[in-house]
Amino acid sequence: MKDWIDRYLYAVGQKLPRSQREDIKKELRSIILDDLDERIANQKLQKGEDYEATEEDVFVILESLGSPDEVAAKYRPNNRYLIGPELYELYCLLLYIVLGAVALGISIATTIDILSSQGPFIEQLFKLPMNLISAAISAVGSVTIIFALIQRFGKEESIKGIDLNKNWSPRNLEPVPVAYEVIKIPDTIAAICFTIIALIIFNRFPHIIAMYNVSQGIVSVTPILNLDVLAEYMKYMNIFWIGAVLLNIYKLKVGKWNIFLRLSEIGIDLGVLIIVLMMTGNPAILNPSITYAAAGTELEFLMKLGGMGAVSFRIFIAVIFLFTVFEAGKHIYYSIKSH
Repeated sequence: MKDWIDRYLYAVGQKLPRSQREDIKKELRSIILDDLDERIANQKLQKGEDYEATEEDVFVILESLGSPDEVAAKYRPNNRYLIGPELYELYCLLLYIVLGAVALGISIATTIDILSSQGPFIEQLFKLPMNLISAAISAVGSVTIIFALIQRFGKEESIKGIDLNKNWSPRNLEPVPVAYEVIKIPDTIAAICFTIIALIIFNRFPHIIAMYNVSQGIVSVTPILNLDVLAEYMKYMNIFWIGAVLLNIYKLKVGKWNIFLRLSEIGIDLGVLIIVLMMTGNPAILNPSITYAAAGTELEFLMKLGGMGAVSFRIFIAVIFLFTVFEAGKHIYYSIKSH
């Protein structure tokens, strides 16, 4: 019986602000236990002192309190608002993602301008804060307007999820997840942002993965990768990276690991690893200009740099391989453990 009470309190707590969550859960637990004791006492008067409490008694008490959404709503202030509590969590989540993507996008664009432009470095760098502020204001305004319009013109039953609570029953409460089953939102958002960065760089700006040489105030840029060969591999890499973004978005919605998510994660990680290994095993992936486009001391420097880069690249690939194997093994282990 205690398990059902824990499930109910957990479900309610997920709808409450973190600062108030534990206090409210303690209060609700006390109310539930008091109501349960009262019901059991009444049942003993009606059916005799031999009556023993059952799960049905717990279900009756929980149903009388209402669904977790309804109970959590009673503890939130009922004020007039631009964006209501029903949309607020989703609003904040998307706002964080949009702001992060904007910040990263602006930073990448500024970096590319600095590397490719002949203008003063400091002057371009000073533009970054103002660009970030301007873009952030636009992003916040756009997301807020969209959600305000949804709140204002959306159907009330759609926003408040009345249909979801109409047939609510405590028998349908999900078990309280153990630590390894909970999907960490910050990590998932970070994965989305870094994957998008990789998509942007390798598809739109692969030339910035290069060796930069400054001679007499002139910057020469030599791409490390053969862009034509890279483009062939990116046709397949994009499938896995876009799949990773969609999977992480779905993980934010689900909030808890399951067999489908773990197997999908393993499949995407292994797919990316296979393509990376194919790229590194193809000598044509490196730009031949690194070795043959220079002469004299510059050639010697580039060859040394290329040697160091090759060692570093192998170490990087080894780290990716070990990390992928570790993650796959972890997901397989937790899948077996949870069943």
